[in-house]
Amino acid sequence: MQRAYGKCLGLYFVRPYDLPVTSPRRRLVAAFILLLLEAVAFALLVTESVTGAIAAAGITCVSLWVHLVLHECGHLVMAKLLRLPIIAVRIAPFTGWRSEVWVRPTPSTTALPLRMVLFYLGGPIANLCTATVLGTATASTSTPLTRAALLGAAFVAALLGVANLIPGISPRSDGRNLLRWLFAPTASRAALQAGYYQEEVSRTLRTIAREEVGDHRLGDPVRGGNDPRLALAAFQRRWSTGHAHSAADLIADAERLAALARADSTDPMAAAAIAQVLTVQFGLWYLYAAVVNGSPVQHQEVLEISELARLAFHVQPHALSARVAMSLAHLLNQQPEHARSLLLDIRPGVDPPDLCNVAFLLRAIAECYLGNHADAATLIRVAGGDYQQLTQVVAAIQAADPVPPLFASAPRVDA
Repeated sequence: MQRAYGKCLGLYFVRPYDLPVTSPRRRLVAAFILLLLEAVAFALLVTESVTGAIAAAGITCVSLWVHLVLHECGHLVMAKLLRLPIIAVRIAPFTGWRSEVWVRPTPSTTALPLRMVLFYLGGPIANLCTATVLGTATASTSTPLTRAALLGAAFVAALLGVANLIPGISPRSDGRNLLRWLFAPTASRAALQAGYYQEEVSRTLRTIAREEVGDHRLGDPVRGGNDPRLALAAFQRRWSTGHAHSAADLIADAERLAALARADSTDPMAAAAIAQVLTVQFGLWYLYAAVVNGSPVQHQEVLEISELARLAFHVQPHALSARVAMSLAHLLNQQPEHARSLLLDIRPGVDPPDLCNVAFLLRAIAECYLGNHADAATLIRVAGGDYQQLTQVVAAIQAADPVPPLFASAPRVDA
């Protein structure tokens, strides 16, 4: 479960938007105290008055909060001007949470790299413009206290603007994201598309999950769990929330889950649930790798997917989730006629809507490989637009001539 999936995961780990993460409060407190001491020393030199110095330092420190708000407002205004879809705004300085504006651009947006560069420049530009205005304003005042306060606030604004342009270790820094879109626009656009595709995969996985497990029962995913269902729930939670450190971690956890599914001591229903999740998750990504990235699946991956799919299908042959998993294995094994036969009976009013949409699209893929392009087009329309990325994968197969191979040349496996 490594070659093609690992390549796709490399794209996925650059997310279309990031969830807020907490920063250590000690760093915030230390930075604030350091800023306060420096502001007092600077103001004391200018005003030559302890009281005036403390007042000017206080104003300077308060200005930091204002500059943080202006920084995010700069991003927000730029997003509005560039017509980038905004999904959330968080402005929470000194609370331990990142202050951020989240946008969700469409990968096919015209001039997207330029728009994203300007978006990431919006915050620093707001700070630097504020610093310029405040610095200019010091020339029109003769009061030492006011001059000290204005110079201090201008310095903080300039520092905040410049610091955000420096590429840091955080993937969320303006400087790093700006450089990524400036010098690697194709890879950034591909990462965005892959991230949206993973959202659709995660939505499918949530639909086929067999039970809910409370967060308080979830420990270290997979590694410490002997209960297969708890291990599966922990794995899904870790994946969907992005808590995994790398693609290698996720693949290693998936291998441990697969071993649990194969174990004789595992309850058949739990084993089937694990097999369905792993087959759908890896199968959909193998499909993406073959069609979008031009990386057909290796023979060993086909064998593994087929084994897991058979395990799930043997336990629940009539469940749509098991049929979807088995059809994915058939498609990857270049057996579209078998995949199609499993998805002829889809019941939109009975089965979960999301799973039905995925089933319609997988059947559309099978029809494309069988040469029934009219039927494929009908199935795409029936599936609707809820799975846009998967629909684009189907459309790419439909438009290709000849259709792209889904796995590298090797003897067929009986799936």
